Amino acid sequence: MQNIHSAQDPRLSAYQLLKAKEETSDKFIADHEKTAVRLLTSNLEVESVFCMPKYWEKHKGLIQSKQLQPNKCFVAEKSVFEKTIGFSVHQGFMAIGYQKWSSLSEVESPILAVNYIVDSENIGSILRTAAAFGIRTVIFDSQSASPYLRRSVRVSMGSLFQISLVRTQNLRETLISLKASGNQILSLSLPREGDNLISKTKSVYELKKQNHFVLVVGNEAEGISPDVLNLSDLLIYIPMKNQIDSLNVSHALAVALSHLMI
Repeated sequence: MQNIHSAQDPRLSAYQLLKAKEETSDKFIADHEKTAVRLLTSNLEVESVFCMPKYWEKHKGLIQSKQLQPNKCFVAEKSVFEKTIGFSVHQGFMAIGYQKWSSLSEVESPILAVNYIVDSENIGSILRTAAAFGIRTVIFDSQSASPYLRRSVRVSMGSLFQISLVRTQNLRETLISLKASGNQILSLSLPREGDNLISKTKSVYELKKQNHFVLVVGNEAEGISPDVLNLSDLLIYIPMKNQIDSLNVSHALAVALSHLMI
């Protein structure tokens, strides 16, 4: 364990002024006690931890169980800790982990597909909801925000460590492949005009529980891309009252999964 006395200590470069950085890297930061603990109890590789003394004492056994090198465990008093990261905290416990991505060959149903969702907090909330209902795999297209952005990881409360995450450069082709392997493609979408789409649009309340499916959720403003809608087996929507025509994507996901999941 290394005691840190200066916020400018070069060994803490990855933790310094976190609000000002969001680097492209194979690493990510878990910046909340529960999130960091879930990282440490997962099968992901951990590079280092940075915490206040009371959190070192509280979680020393868990940290040591990851077999981190002593020079990768940093401990600082609250004032130094906060100056290093650049903001005040209630919980002084952080960790850096290595991103883990699965391949398409490892995909397991039920599956969630994320289509052009760019808000990192929405991504975090989606992951937490997906994990809560038992989604096994989440697929991200190339236009969506990374689930490993700091705010995504934080909002997810570390739930992403329990799910297989997959990146695809072509979501449509990936969905076609998953459809061919026996998964029903369901798009969570408001009712759309057009004969082809109307004929396969159903209320979520009409559906039976599902075994093998991919549920697609779409962009905060534009919804799911037309090419994905057209190849979907069903477009499912949530009936709403009082002239409300949409919900936050993670809230809508929770409603849909509560009806779909066995």
